[in-house]
Amino acid sequence: MLNYFKGFFTSGLLFCSAAVFMASQYGGSQHFGDIIANSVTVTDKNGFGGAFKVLDKNGNELISIKNGAIKIFNKENYEVVSVSADNKGQGNILLQRGGYINTFNESGKKTTSLGENRSGEGTLSTFNNDAKLTSLLGGVSGGFGKLSLFDSRGKESLHLIQSLTTFNNDGKLTGKFGTNSNGDGSVLLYDKFGNRGWYKTGKSS
Repeated sequence: MLNYFKGFFTSGLLFCSAAVFMASQYGGSQHFGDIIANSVTVTDKNGFGGAFKVLDKNGNELISIKNGAIKIFNKENYEVVSVSADNKGQGNILLQRGGYINTFNESGKKTTSLGENRSGEGTLSTFNNDAKLTSLLGGVSGGFGKLSLFDSRGKESLHLIQSLTTFNNDGKLTGKFGTNSNGDGSVLLYDKFGNRGWYKTGKSS
C-alpha cells in the first residue's frame, strides 16, 4: 500500500512538473508552429467570444475574425474589407478606401470590374473574351451618370450622359440625340470625319 502511494505521489509530481514546464514554455504569447486538425474552436476563457487574428512580421493586423465579422487590413493597418451580417441578418460586404471587385473567366481574363474611378464615382465595367472593354456604367464630373458601349476592339461606339452620342469605327462623332440649352429636343448628324452635317430641333416654327 505504501509503495502504491509513493508511486501515485511520484506520478503526480511528474505531472505537475510537466505542466509547469509547458506553461513556462508556452504561456502568454504561444507559438506552436504548424497545426493540423479537423476543426479548431477559438473562445475566450469562459468559452465564448473568441477571436482569430493574423499578423504580419511587424505585428500589424492583417486579418481579424471576431463577433461574426471577417476584416482585412492593408499595410497601413486600415480596414479595407469587411464581411459580416447586418442587423437584418443579411450578408454584407464592405470595400473601403477605393476597393473593387474583379471577376475572371477560365482563361484568367478579366470579365467584370465593380469599384470606383479616380474621381471617386462608382463604376461597373464589362469585358469580352479578349479582355477588351465592352461597357462602362458610372459617374462623371458634375454628378452626372454615364453609360458607354464599346466595339470589339475596345473603342467607344456610343455613350449616354445627357444626350445619346454615337461614334463610327474610327472614333469620329456621328450623331447626338438629346436636349439643347433651350430645353428643346435636338438631333445632330455628322459625316464620317466628325463634321457637323444636319441639325434639327423639336421646337415648332
